[in-house]
Amino acid sequence: MNTLVIDIGGTNVKVWKTGENDSKKFPSGKKLTPRRFMDKIHAMTAKVRFDRVSIGYPGEVRNGRLIAEPWNLGPGWLDFDWSSAFPCPMQIMNDACMQALGSYSGDRMLYLGLGTSIGTVFITDGTIVPLALGHLTFREGKDFDHFLGRKGLKLYSKKAWRQRVFQAGETLKAAFHADYVVFGGGNAKTLGTLPEGFLMGGNHNAYFGGLRMWEGAQEQKATDGRR
Repeated sequence: MNTLVIDIGGTNVKVWKTGENDSKKFPSGKKLTPRRFMDKIHAMTAKVRFDRVSIGYPGEVRNGRLIAEPWNLGPGWLDFDWSSAFPCPMQIMNDACMQALGSYSGDRMLYLGLGTSIGTVFITDGTIVPLALGHLTFREGKDFDHFLGRKGLKLYSKKAWRQRVFQAGETLKAAFHADYVVFGGGNAKTLGTLPEGFLMGGNHNAYFGGLRMWEGAQEQKATDGRR
């Protein structure tokens, strides 16, 4: 099955096609409405054959449905008719969840996505639990987003930012009894050498997450006797 995987970020939209190691991308941002998004995707994939589509969305998703507009994109995402967006089956989940799913290697994993803000996901025995830990107070009366997000990287030295990231990672790892923590997102590459119990993710893990999104669907088809 050829899968088109799309990761919608606050800065860029990344698109992977089955069999390709590298993604193609185009800018996102406050002017990216769902109509403009679809026009770009159709232009990029006009000559590409794909059987299904996986989308990572930078906002809240429940049971495959968008719940909130993304604050870092243009308007209209909730009202857009996604059922007719593609001529094939489509699944959509929160972008941090898709990254986390692609990073998961078993047991209890806490995923911390270091981007414009901090994306947080907990996976235990294969069950994905979306979180919003960025809004919790971390230190000095300020939340995790302030210190670990892009704002924190600009406000503090890289050394101070790394120290806060690792401190937050240790605190949250203990709180969730996680076996390991995976750092993902665009700013994770700034961390350098990681302490024991922490692993480096990567943007390509969104692609693997997009493929894994369909594993449950295939298992359900087998259970139901469908093909």
